[in-house]
Amino acid sequence: MAAGVLLLHGFGGEPYEMLGLAAALEAAGFATATPLLPGHGTSERDWARTGWSDWLGAAEAEYLRLEKEHGRVYCCGLSMGGSLSLALAQRHRPAGLATLAAPVFLFRLFPYAAADWRLPLLPLLRRWRPLWPSSPRAEASRQRMPWQGYEDFTSLDALASFMAGLREVRRDLGRVRSPLLVAHAERDRTSPPANAREIYERAGSAHKELAMLPVAEDGTSHHVLTTHCDHRPVVEKLVAEFFGKLESAPAQPDGES
Repeated sequence: MAAGVLLLHGFGGEPYEMLGLAAALEAAGFATATPLLPGHGTSERDWARTGWSDWLGAAEAEYLRLEKEHGRVYCCGLSMGGSLSLALAQRHRPAGLATLAAPVFLFRLFPYAAADWRLPLLPLLRRWRPLWPSSPRAEASRQRMPWQGYEDFTSLDALASFMAGLREVRRDLGRVRSPLLVAHAERDRTSPPANAREIYERAGSAHKELAMLPVAEDGTSHHVLTTHCDHRPVVEKLVAEFFGKLESAPAQPDGES
């Protein structure tokens, strides 16, 4: 029976960003699932009404379904999907785990790193303007890094819930024991690259790999690794080979990676 792979999209995004990776994994012999997380792909009102517990609950339900149907389950997520994958690995024991541009923080003070300088003001901003308008993406960026999701605004209530969930994930990184691949662009403008090193260094996995992807152009955020014209083929190869190696490795005694 083919092993299952749970592929989770990012904050405000849709399964579209995971479809290319799903095709690559299916070609490698895996069965995949690319669920739409609650509040996504519908309306701004739905997004504002959902939060971390809803997204994690839906991801966990899909994980358990795959486990029942396929036995062995791998988790892979982009951005928030990677953060959710880490949370699942803290609750369960996936056969393997890959995080792609995943954050465990969006800003920190010491040493300073932030996706946006306004994030520390979020508790005040969400009271004043709960739906924050977003700047339109340049056409060149759309061509190089296609994406589907909520582009015109950000729900600050949903963002606050996301950040609260990240604090829990970050606190418990040592509970992640599954074999782990961490991939991140060296100049990601949305998820500070320091996240990748923190996940890699603090995760409790015995088998860990870190891939910091070089950046050749400066016209995108380099965040959506799964669709970016340069990063996509690299990421598809990395994840398929990593999970493939784990599938072909001899079974380990319980408690080892």
